[in-house]
Amino acid sequence: MELDLKFEALIKSQAKYESANLGLNLLISRLQRKYSANQTSAELGNCVQEMKTFFERYASIVGQDVEALKKL
Repeated sequence: MELDLKFEALIKSQAKYESANLGLNLLISRLQRKYSANQTSAELGNCVQEMKTFFERYASIVGQDVEALKKL
């Protein structure tokens, strides 16, 4: 739940995060563009869910990013 708020801030461009992982950087920028085109709570929820799925699927390579995001 704590990360959901961080994900929302990233998607809304209220926070800035640059990862060493190119895939994560591409995901963040794509979701930011997607949300900026349709700023509804439903779209935000979809974007957050997509980000959570990415972090679950690639948990072994984004561990450092999770820790860094918690400190945002």
